[in-house]
Amino acid sequence: MIREIEIRDLVVIERAHIVPTAGLTAITGETGAGKTVVATALGLLAGAPVDQKAVRPGAKHALVQATVSVPAGFWESLDPTDPALQVRDLAEDETEVVVARRVPAEGRARALVDGQVASRDAVASFIGGLVRFSGQHEQRRLVGPAAQMAILDAFAGPDVASQAQQLTLMRRDLVRLSREIDAARDGRERAARERDALAQLLADVDAVAPDFDEELTLQAERGRLGHAERLAEAADSALELLDSDDSGAVMATGRAARAIEHACDLDPTLKEPLDDLKAAEAALQEALIGLRRYAQDLDAEPGRLEWVEGRLEEYATLGRRYGPGTEMVLARADEARAALDALATGQAGDDALSAARDALFSDAHALADALYASRAEAAPRLAARVEAELQDLAMSGAALRVEVSRDDAEVPADHVALILRANPGLPEAPLANAASGGELSRVLLALHSVAAAAEPGVAWLFDEVDAGIGGVTAGTVGDRLAALAVGRQVLVITHLPQVAAAADRHYRLVKGVADDGRTVTTIEPVEGDELLAEMCRMLGASPNDDGARAHAGELLARRSR
Repeated sequence: MIREIEIRDLVVIERAHIVPTAGLTAITGETGAGKTVVATALGLLAGAPVDQKAVRPGAKHALVQATVSVPAGFWESLDPTDPALQVRDLAEDETEVVVARRVPAEGRARALVDGQVASRDAVASFIGGLVRFSGQHEQRRLVGPAAQMAILDAFAGPDVASQAQQLTLMRRDLVRLSREIDAARDGRERAARERDALAQLLADVDAVAPDFDEELTLQAERGRLGHAERLAEAADSALELLDSDDSGAVMATGRAARAIEHACDLDPTLKEPLDDLKAAEAALQEALIGLRRYAQDLDAEPGRLEWVEGRLEEYATLGRRYGPGTEMVLARADEARAALDALATGQAGDDALSAARDALFSDAHALADALYASRAEAAPRLAARVEAELQDLAMSGAALRVEVSRDDAEVPADHVALILRANPGLPEAPLANAASGGELSRVLLALHSVAAAAEPGVAWLFDEVDAGIGGVTAGTVGDRLAALAVGRQVLVITHLPQVAAAADRHYRLVKGVADDGRTVTTIEPVEGDELLAEMCRMLGASPNDDGARAHAGELLARRSR
């Protein structure tokens, strides 16, 4: 359920705040006032493409924000791959979420969840799971096979919709497995052609047994051993300065410490420099030991430099042949080993993939058969329900047939066509060709009424679904929308007073001119005398027209019956 809708600087609307009721909410206004901007706003939340021209002139950006109450079990019903789960991760409260779409006059649009940036797909999937849209432009989409299939599946029940989604995933997995089988076969054939070269690569690499860390260590050691003579001279000079018999730094520091040690009893302030001298002596002793060890290591392994050079040349040879670089050599060795292993397993590897694909194919085919059976069983029931709805919508002679067929694909796919006879004596025809604009609007309402009944907890937005309808039929449409709104939330954007009169809550769009000369539209709730005046306007009369007020009052009185 949508608790609040806020619109800022979108087209002609500077700022609007709508709080839809749990039943039927009507939105009305003069032509050109911007009624469909509300549908545009919710369409943006549902992932509609951004048109930066929709930002109100003079504004930096447009904002559409909705506070949505999440029904129990919604999150658990989602497929693990559904982008809407990102909304759950970002939401501060899983039961009530604020989603928004910010459209700048220049730059990139942003989707938001509780003020945090989210992907457009996540917000669109979330809104799409909780709100259904039906508008005057929906008629073109309705005649498409995907929309007709969705209506049939919604009517057939949640198990059928779930099976349809599962079958889609299975088809995707079948394509993936087929590609893996082809890739494995191609890889094995390539490995067979390159068997000798791959075996030689592994033999050369195994003979050297390269290790990236060892190479770095050897490079550092080569640099040290290459300057051994200069390093030895430096170490010997330091040793002589530290450890000569009379003037070595270690000896001198020790004598200095002992010179003042007994004087500390006479002047305690000498204690601090004495401690420093003792610490210095200990540090010099450690340095002396380290230098002696270093000098010994330089002479410990005659010929070490030659061995290091030879080992690094082995690395270099591998790098030139199979690199560049040791990392590339090791990567190619891994690839060669995998290719030869695949070649060794031979057909067994392909057989395992083929067995997995065959098992999945069998399951998919069985699911496709079950899905077809469910759809074929639901089709006449859907037709009967829609015909009953059309009786209430002043199309008593209309007949609808829901035709389900299959193609001859490896895993057969179903196709649905709605065949309508709008009036007795006329031939059947596909929906797009069999109905006038007003008739198609009523068929649209009937179909969505049936689909809505199969989806409790989903909100519906009808944008001028009453286009092309008038007179008594308009009152019937209003009654049908009111009945549809029992137990669910329905918003209707309408120009007909008979439809608006059926609403539980009413919003009016008023177009005006701002102080700076710009056209702006405000949205305000109306009730009482203001609602009566709006009904008179919709009837094409003045609010002071007694006849129009009486007629408007009669229409509104029907709502309370």
